[in-house]
Amino acid sequence: MDAFQGLNYWQGFMPTPNWQGVMMDTHIYQMFSVAVSCGEEAMNISSDVVHYFQENQRTNAQHIQSACSWGSSLSSFSLWVVVGEWTPAATDCAKYLNGRGKGSRYDGSFPGSTRVGSCTGLTGSASTFSTAYKTFLRQYWEAQTSTFEQGQGWIQWAWKTEITDEWSYQAGLANGWIPENPTTRAYPNICG
Repeated sequence: MDAFQGLNYWQGFMPTPNWQGVMMDTHIYQMFSVAVSCGEEAMNISSDVVHYFQENQRTNAQHIQSACSWGSSLSSFSLWVVVGEWTPAATDCAKYLNGRGKGSRYDGSFPGSTRVGSCTGLTGSASTFSTAYKTFLRQYWEAQTSTFEQGQGWIQWAWKTEITDEWSYQAGLANGWIPENPTTRAYPNICG
């Protein structure tokens, strides 16, 4: 695993020919931490002026743009790289995600966080999700899978959840934001 370090941190780690068959498992989420400017370009900062913001403050379009920005890093990385954890959810609204009784950064109930918006309609049962939100989940899912396939692939977290359908592959299949055939794209040009 990447130990919560960017891919650049590991560039040149365990190189061939001394090492064979080495794979990096990286986890890419956009809701837990502070990001720089417009996404994961933070790995190669050359500017003296850096703008920080919470990842969960991104608009839906910015989440998609950020997901798409990972392509070149994944495809050019010195080791095989699999995105071993990610989700179509763009907020940390899921109950217990941050720990029992910890709350959410998105709604400001997590200690030290600033409210971005309400979690209503963004977590829980898919029956409470708007058509627009389900469309975003599909677009974001496609942006991430298309990008992550520029490496050696992806594993979505998780197959099934008890009460957070936005995190569940099974619920995504049942409710249409994940296609039965994961290579089927409703938005084939989502990343340009």
